[in-house]
This record gives sequence, C-alpha cells and structure tokens, in this order.
Amino acid sequence: MTDKRNLEVVIVGAGATGLLIAQGLKLNGIKATVYEREEESTYHTRPREWGMTLHFGQEYLAKCIPPELMARLGEACCDTFYTGKHTSWPMFNGQTGEKFFDMQGFNPLRVSRRKLRALLSDGLDVRYGCKIVSVSQANGSATATFANGSTATGDLIVGCEGVHSYIREALVGKDQATNSPIDVQMFNACWSLPADAALLQRKAHPIFRIGYHPTGMSWVTAIQDVKDPDDPSTFLFQQCLSWPGRPHAEDFPDQQSKIDFIKSKAEIYAEPWKSAGRNVPPDLPLQVDAITMWRPDMDWSSSPLWPHVTLAGDAAHNMPPFRGQGLNNAFQDAEKLVSELSEVAKGDKTLEQAVSAYEEEMKARSLKEIEVSLMQTRMVHNWDTLMSAPMFKAGMNAYRDEVKGNLETASGGEVNSAK
Repeated sequence: MTDKRNLEVVIVGAGATGLLIAQGLKLNGIKATVYEREEESTYHTRPREWGMTLHFGQEYLAKCIPPELMARLGEACCDTFYTGKHTSWPMFNGQTGEKFFDMQGFNPLRVSRRKLRALLSDGLDVRYGCKIVSVSQANGSATATFANGSTATGDLIVGCEGVHSYIREALVGKDQATNSPIDVQMFNACWSLPADAALLQRKAHPIFRIGYHPTGMSWVTAIQDVKDPDDPSTFLFQQCLSWPGRPHAEDFPDQQSKIDFIKSKAEIYAEPWKSAGRNVPPDLPLQVDAITMWRPDMDWSSSPLWPHVTLAGDAAHNMPPFRGQGLNNAFQDAEKLVSELSEVAKGDKTLEQAVSAYEEEMKARSLKEIEVSLMQTRMVHNWDTLMSAPMFKAGMNAYRDEVKGNLETASGGEVNSAK
C-alpha cells in the first residue's frame, strides 16, 4: 500500500483513444486534460473523414464512460437512422459479385471518426491549438511544452497522437519510433452517388461489404453518413480501394491519374463497386495512403521520461487496418490504463507499478495482433492465399490462439503489384 494520490494526467491527442482515457479517468475521479494540436475550428470541420468498425472494443468503451453516454453511442454511428444489429460483415468475390462468407464479429458497428470524437469529448477539458514540441521529466512529474508557448505538467503524460506520435519518438528515439512500410497502398475517400447507385451499394448489406479481386485488390464500400434516409442521393459512402506494390504515391503525376486509376479498377469489378468507381467525382481530393505498422517490441523503461510518460492507441501500436483491430485495441488500452491509474489514486500501487503493468499487457496483446493483422494484409492482397487469411478463422474477433500457427506466413513472402 502507498498513500492515496490526487493524480493529474496530461493527454496529448484528442482522438478517440485520448478522449476515452480522459473519460475513464474522469469517471474515476482523476483529473485529466486533453491537448490537441489542431485548432478547434479545423478539428471539427476537417474535410477528410472515414468510418471505423467498433466490435469487441464496446466492452472497454462501456467501462470508461457513464451509462448515459454509452446510451448515446448511436450518435456516433455512420448511419444514425439505422437500428439493425449484425454479427458479421459480408465478404465477396469482387470480380463476380459472389459472396464468399460472412466475417464474424461482436455486434460490429460502423462509427464515424468525427461523430465518435464529438461524443467522447462531451464534458471533457480539451485544449485546442496545442502542438507538442518537447516533453521533459523532473521531480516526479512530466511537462509537455507546446508550440504556442503553453505548458502542461502532470504525474503522467500519455501520448495518443496517432501513428506519427512525437511522444513515441521522445520515449524511444527517432530511429526506433519510425513506422515500417508494408508496401500496400490505399485510396480512402468518401463520396455520394446517384440515387440508384446508392441503393445498389446497400442492397446486399446496409452498412458494409468488401470485394476481393483476383488481381490482388481489396475494395471496401461502407455507409459513412445519411442526411435523409428517404433520399439516397444524400447518402455518403466510404470507399477504400487497396492494392499491393505499385503504383505508389509518386507514380500518380496528377489528380486525373488518380481518378483514371479508380475508374479503371471499377471496370474489372462487379456491382456495386463498378457503380461506385464510375461515379467518383473528378475533383474529389484523393490521397494515396502507404500502409505502415509499428511494433512496441522494445523496452523503454530506461528512458529518463519513464514512468511519467507512456503511449496508447496508434502511438503505441500502429496496426495494418485490414482486420479492423486498431480502434478496438486502442479502447482496450484505455480501459487497462484507467484501471491501473485508479489503483494508484487509491494508494494500492505506485505509478511505476501501474505503468509497468499497463505496458506489459498492452505490448504483449498488440504485438500478437500486429502479426495477425500483417498476415491478413498480405494474404487478402494475394488471391492465392486469400482463403487462408485469419478472417476465415477468427473473423474480426480479438487475437486467439487458433490462428497462432499461421503467424510465420506474416513474416515473409512477396506481394503482387496491381495490374
């Protein structure tokens, strides 16, 4: 036993992870302030938007927010009018339109990044326009310094600033903090469609579907927003087209080359992907995302910042997105960290013991999942190995030992370029 403590926690990054940690700490009577690099106006209005699949993470979400906020989870869903429940998402042969199987998951929901942030920021102290430029530790506390000249000091600083985390770099060093490329590229964008094409997108499944193509491509189409459920032309769809190898970002000289690429792939896909690609707006902002990962496979307890600085979410474990695990593992991080810090506040653990216990569990869990997600990434972008991918055994569910025997597949093997 130690003395009870009035902890103060500084959270850097107002993404879903940081906000959920703050909510959980607030629920347990621990002071937490969230610092976000973006200005409030751009934070709420940035044009780029996407959806995420929330499944097993709902369990950890419910432990970190009050029941009245959990009851409002529907506000974060991409289609706030839809009340149906599912236990799976459908997977298709994108060339023929034939359904392969249903990928199982725990009550999977598609949540909007923007709407989820709005929900989880309810009642929190969030400071905007605070881009972190340095972090230091002295006298049993840590201090974050921001580009606007302000500072924040607390017993613990939690880096939740995503895959390009400054705090990760400060904790482990620039070289070790660098993300590793996987050589899979993706367009991830949202656009509306003519009414008939919009209805076609939702015919086989109202929320989500994936089409895998023999050329090694994957195409996700998912509902992103519904303004008027009676007017399909107002539906917004997220379209994620991914492929292994080339073309890379530098291989697209201009906007038209990106549009032409999407339209050309639409012609080799069956419906509804064909209609989606044919109707991509010519002026739609398109970014080629190179998929990366980062493994927390090193010991950073020797850092002069530790145990007063730690990581959570994508900053702690950047996972390939093709098994839908990032958000769910981030929420598990949040619940575990909140639980450990509550023990410190009660005097049952020291901060060092709590952070050590949190990081030990988080690292072991995420390292396993990164390997499974990496295996999935490579296998679903190769027609010859698609049917052996982890989703056929584990679905969207958390890592299980039954897929462990296939992990060696993830450590090697070439991927084919999109023809």
